[in-house]
Amino acid sequence: MSSTLTISEQIRAPIARQLDLLEADLAEAFTSEIGLVSAIGEHLVAMKGKRIRPTLVLLAAEIGAPDQACSGRVALAVEMIHTATLLHDDSIDRSHLRRGLPTVNRLWNDQVSVIMGDHLFCKAFKVLHEAGLFDIAAVLSAGSDQMTSGEMLQMDLRRRYDISEASYTEMAKLKTASLFASACEAGAMVGGLGDLERSSLRSYGESMGIAFQIVDDVLDFVGDVSVMGKPVGSDLKDGRITLPLIAALREASPAEIDRIQSAEWDEVVRFIRDRGGVGYARKIAVGLAERAKDSIAGLRACPAKGSLALLAQHLVARNT
Repeated sequence: MSSTLTISEQIRAPIARQLDLLEADLAEAFTSEIGLVSAIGEHLVAMKGKRIRPTLVLLAAEIGAPDQACSGRVALAVEMIHTATLLHDDSIDRSHLRRGLPTVNRLWNDQVSVIMGDHLFCKAFKVLHEAGLFDIAAVLSAGSDQMTSGEMLQMDLRRRYDISEASYTEMAKLKTASLFASACEAGAMVGGLGDLERSSLRSYGESMGIAFQIVDDVLDFVGDVSVMGKPVGSDLKDGRITLPLIAALREASPAEIDRIQSAEWDEVVRFIRDRGGVGYARKIAVGLAERAKDSIAGLRACPAKGSLALLAQHLVARNT
């Protein structure tokens, strides 16, 4: 790959055409005879995200020999599932900004946002069934079930300042990594890969999903809202105790723990930095990215494999 390309362009290179087609497919999928659905769909298209999960589908498929029409359908379904979860999350969290634009619940209301999420979730599986991709639908259905379990576990752990790192990791594995892993496995299936390659790509996705969640949680403490396009501090405000704080609290006295629970935001961030919570969480994320790359080391050498390795490095070094 040319050194003159940006990292994002290098990652996209083996699947650039499919990603361009995906944008057209999303615009069509978000259009409806119902005016409200189309209006929200236009807004969602304008809020274009990183497209990480469909990128995983398409790159995993390219390790094999995919029918690109089928891999495009799977990528579309995965992005629709992900978008549905964001609509639900924004309503649950009362978030008003995402990707630098107002959220759907801000422009309309929480009820509209939740119902639109339900609509996209159902439509994603309709896309898969209409394409006859029943085995892949089963994989993504299982992943979606794990996502909801992860959300419930996160709620169960709210305001628990005694949460263990293992509990946090399990939550991240279910809530975030399940769709990463399912996207990679679905891509392997549409690429016609065998069980070993399928397992390797699923392991890659799981490690990357946990790492991605950790970096998200770091940025919620130390990110720049003007760069991220969404507010910081929402995790702690909503009682979500994440890895940077878990690590910082390990050696804290009972008095310090009590103080942090009622401290102002700046003091909490300073405490986490001083106690090495940010650095520790970043280190764990980098280790998971290395584990992800190790998972696919045995796959055949090809541009898509190189992009997966580069994506692992890129996602843990990001600031958005």
